[in-house]
Amino acid sequence: MAPQTVLITGCSTGIGLATAAMLAKDSLRRFKVYATMRNLKSKTKLEEAAGHTLNKTLLIRELDVTKDPTIKSVVDEILRDNGRIDVLVNNAGYMGLDAIDQKSLEWCQDMMDTDFWGVVRATRAVLPAMKKQKSGRILMVSSIAGVRGAPFFATYSAAKFAMEGFSESIAPVLRDGYNIRVSIVEPGPVKTELATKVMDSSLEEQAKNFDPILKDLYMQGVKRMTSGMSALMQSADEIAKLHMDIILSENPHLRYQTSEPMVKQAERKLRDPTTDYILDRLQESYK
Repeated sequence: MAPQTVLITGCSTGIGLATAAMLAKDSLRRFKVYATMRNLKSKTKLEEAAGHTLNKTLLIRELDVTKDPTIKSVVDEILRDNGRIDVLVNNAGYMGLDAIDQKSLEWCQDMMDTDFWGVVRATRAVLPAMKKQKSGRILMVSSIAGVRGAPFFATYSAAKFAMEGFSESIAPVLRDGYNIRVSIVEPGPVKTELATKVMDSSLEEQAKNFDPILKDLYMQGVKRMTSGMSALMQSADEIAKLHMDIILSENPHLRYQTSEPMVKQAERKLRDPTTDYILDRLQESYK
């Protein structure tokens, strides 16, 4: 039986790298992975992680989710060489702290272009083939910030909320009409270079031009959030293992929280239609 062809975006580090390496190293050789990244100058760590699978079950390609021609080029190659595309993992994205009105609209638009519109572009690119073959899996790497808005991550949360709304809307149509299954993955804190870079940046420097009220809320809220992150932190390999389980599942769920604490966070929001509970909890974090 031919291996499943898998396209993964955002594989230079973190969850994308871990997922690509794990699938490529599958002992049963069930996957042929096209691991992509925006800039091939960043491929060294993925090459090291791939080991003996490099250029065998793991192929590295350049793909920028904000540029349609690069997406089309990789999808066309997969179809030309394999005749089908079985799995898309929409992983490319980045996060950044912002304090409501402190970042430029251009900064916000750039994040949305990658974290949301990049997902739409990649999904649209694979759908014609998946519809024709009447099968496929699309994994959307979201965040618990796509379930409940995270203070000072307004644009990042907005992008993930948009991804979740898009995914929830297309999921029943693709399942019932074409046997294509969409699953949303909602991690909490994951130990990656991206997360470390964002959280290690100087809060004082970031907040130096904030008004006094905003600065006080920002410093208290972010410090409290980061202090509790270590106990919740997961490894990228844990998320990669979940991705493999979803791909291999005969009847995957629409949503997956990646740890018990994230399940509880989702439950807390969903149990109260007013979501006042969320505001009350956030108010406590500033005390």
